[in-house]
Amino acid sequence: MAHRPPEMAAMDSSVLKPSCPGLYATTILKADYQLRDHDETIYTPAECNSLDFNVECHLSTAFVTCKTQWMVPSKLLKSSANQGKNSCTFALPMDQKGIVTSISAKMKKMHIQSCVVPVADTGKFSGKRFGRNGPEPCPVHPEVFAIAIPNVPANEIVDIEVTYFQPLKFEDGAYIFEAPTTLPKGALPQGAQLKDIVHIMTTVRGARPEPVMVECKSHPVSLVQAGPGVTQVMIDPRSNKWGNGNYLMRMPVWSPSITAAAVQQPSPKGPTADTRAPFIISISPPDPKSCAPFARSVFFIVDRSGSMTGKPMAGANQALLAGLSSLGPQDTFNICAFDNLQEYLSEDMVPASPENINAAKGWIQGHCTARGTTDILSPLRAAVAILSKRPLLGAVPLIYVVTDGAVENEREICRYMQEVMDAPPPEGLMTHPRVCTFGIGRYCNHYFLKMLSQIGKGLSDAAYTDERVGSQMITLINASRTPVLTDVMLGIPGAGESSKVEVYPFPVPDLYIGAPVMVAGKIQGGLPPAMSIKGRLASGEEWESTIPVAPDLQNNVLSIPLDKVFIKERIDMLTANAWLTNNKSAEADVTALSLEYGVPCPHTKLCAFEVDPKKSAEVEAAKKKGGAMKIAKYAVGGAAGVMVLGALAGADFGNVGASLANVAGGIGDLGSVLGGINLPAGIAIPDIDLGVCGDMLGGMCGEICEPVAGCLGPILEPCGGCISSVGDVAGDAVGAIGNVAEGAIEVVAGILD
Repeated sequence: MAHRPPEMAAMDSSVLKPSCPGLYATTILKADYQLRDHDETIYTPAECNSLDFNVECHLSTAFVTCKTQWMVPSKLLKSSANQGKNSCTFALPMDQKGIVTSISAKMKKMHIQSCVVPVADTGKFSGKRFGRNGPEPCPVHPEVFAIAIPNVPANEIVDIEVTYFQPLKFEDGAYIFEAPTTLPKGALPQGAQLKDIVHIMTTVRGARPEPVMVECKSHPVSLVQAGPGVTQVMIDPRSNKWGNGNYLMRMPVWSPSITAAAVQQPSPKGPTADTRAPFIISISPPDPKSCAPFARSVFFIVDRSGSMTGKPMAGANQALLAGLSSLGPQDTFNICAFDNLQEYLSEDMVPASPENINAAKGWIQGHCTARGTTDILSPLRAAVAILSKRPLLGAVPLIYVVTDGAVENEREICRYMQEVMDAPPPEGLMTHPRVCTFGIGRYCNHYFLKMLSQIGKGLSDAAYTDERVGSQMITLINASRTPVLTDVMLGIPGAGESSKVEVYPFPVPDLYIGAPVMVAGKIQGGLPPAMSIKGRLASGEEWESTIPVAPDLQNNVLSIPLDKVFIKERIDMLTANAWLTNNKSAEADVTALSLEYGVPCPHTKLCAFEVDPKKSAEVEAAKKKGGAMKIAKYAVGGAAGVMVLGALAGADFGNVGASLANVAGGIGDLGSVLGGINLPAGIAIPDIDLGVCGDMLGGMCGEICEPVAGCLGPILEPCGGCISSVGDVAGDAVGAIGNVAEGAIEVVAGILD
C-alpha cells in the first residue's frame, strides 16, 4: 500500500477546510494515499483586508450577509499551492442545512453576479468561463460552498458579498448562531489586528414583546439598541479581549414552564397576489428541572446493510450506545438491526434497567455489523406491532429509523405510517408512535426520511459525511429524548373559510425539551387579538394556554420581512402540492415564489455570471424587480458564460441502485437542495417506481434524482375551533418520477371543541 507523502503526514488538518469566507488557492489531493478514501482540498488563504457580517436571527432562522475584501499576492497565484494558477476559489464554510441565496465579486475590470433562474432557462448555460465546470479545480464538500473565480489580478482588492440563511441550532435551552470568523494562518495582513478586520452586527427578533436575551462569550459585544421583541448588538471595537475564533451567540428560551407567543405583520401592500397577513407561533419548552417528562418506549431500528461498512456503522453504533445511556428507569426499549433480514434484541419491549442496557450494548457489538441490502418497511411494521403488544402506561412510543440507503417502496412506507397515525391509538397507548429519522450519506432519500418523520410527528436529521454520523445522530437523540407536550393543537377564534388559513408544518409536531416548536402561516385579515394552544402533558392532563397576538410593524433595525422567515417551508409545501397533483399551474406558482424571494427550489437554480462592470447597476436594478430575469443578455459570453451553482450540498431523492449495490457514500456532491418536507395528515402516498436498474452485485447504477419535494399545506376551515391534525384527502394515486398521475386533493380541517 502506498505511503502518504511526508508533506501530508505533517500537514495541519485545519488547511483541509476553509475557516472563514474568503479567497483561497486550492490544491486537490486525490484519494490515492493510505487512510484517505476520498479527495481532499488544501486551502491556502489570500490576504484578508476585512470580514464584515450582518446577521438577522429571526426566531429559529438566521439570515446572513457577509461582505469581505481579499488581496491575492502574485506569489500565491503562481505557487504550487494553487492548481488553478491565475484563478482562486471563493469558499464559504457553512452548516449542511444552510442555503446560499446570492454571491457577487467585484474587481476593477470584472464583476461576477448571481441570480435565481428557472430551470427551464438553464439548458444552454455551459459555464465554462468559471465555476464548477471551469478548468480550475473546485472543492466538493457538503459543508463548503465554493466557486472558482478566474483571472484574479495579483495584488488587487477583490470585494465579495455572499448571502445565505441557516436554521439555528438548539442546545441546552438556547438557540445558537455561529459565524465562521476564524481567520486562517497567513490571512491577517502584517501589522493588522483582528479588531481592524472582523466586524459583526447581530439583530435578534423574538416572538415575545420584551427584548430578546442574548449571550456572547466568544467576543466582547456592546448593545446597540433593544426594543419590543428585538435586541441588536455588535462586536465592541474598543476591546482587544478577543482572539481568533468563530463568533458564537446564544439566545436562551428555557423558563420554568411551557411558554408560547404569537406575532404577526400586516398584510403586504402593493400589487401582490397574496394579501394574507403572515404570522409565526412559537412554543418553547421549559427547563427540564421544572417539568415532569413522559416515560418513553424507545425502539431503535438501525441499518446494517453492506453500504454501512466502516465509519457509518461505527458512528451509528456510537450514537446507539449514547441513546441507550439516555434511557431512564421508567423507560422501555428494543433494538432491530436490519438489512434485507432483521434481528431483534427481544420479542418484546425491555425495561431500561442497568443490566438490560449493558446486555444490549454487548448485543450491538455482535449484531450491528454491516452486511446485506436494505428493507425498512418490515422492521417498521414489527416495531409498531411490538410497541402495541404490551404498552407502557402513560409512555410516549418513539421509533428511531437510521439508514444510509434508498428503497423502492418508500411511498408505501409513508402510506403505512399514515394509516397508523390515522387509526385510533392501540388500547393502552396514550398516543401513536412517534417516528424520528436519521439519514446517512448521499444515497439515501433524505426527503423520504423527512416525510416519514413529519407523518410520525417526530424529528429528522442527517449526516452527509462519515465523520458527522455519530455526533449528528447523538444530537437528534438528545433533542427528542424528553417529550413534554404531545398532540399539539392551535385554536384561532373566528377563523372561517374566508380566512384562508395556511399553516406549516402540519400536523403541528410535539414539543420536546430539546426542540421548540415553530409554526408559520398566513391568514386573510390577520389573527385575532388572542388565540389558544392545547396539548397533553406527561400526567395525562390537558394543557391549554391563551396567548396574545403581538403586532410586528417591522422594527427599523430589521430588513427581513416576517413572511420570508419561513419561506423555505412554504416553498416546500407548494412544491409538494404541485408534485402530488401534477399541477403545472401550481408548479409555476412555486417558481414565481422562488424568484420573488430569491430562494432556490426544485424548479429554479442559483446561477452566477460575469458582467461588464458598466452593466452591474443595470443587473442589480433588474434583480430588485423580481420575477424571471434573462441573465444571458447581461452575461459576458452570453449563455455560455452562465454557471449553474449549487446552493447547498447534501440531500436529494437518493439512489436505489447504489443502495442495492451496497455502495458506501459519505460525501455528497454540491447541488441545489430543498430542506424540510412537511406532509399533512391524511395524505396516503402510493408506491413509486423509480425506474432504477439496480444490480445487487454490481456497482452503482440508477439515477440520482433531482430533489423535488416539499409539503402540501392545508387550507384550514377551523370555524372558531382548534386546528388539528385531522385531514381528509382524496386524490388519485401519485405516480413516479416523470409519471405523476393527476389527482385532486382536498384537505378539510377538523373541528374541535
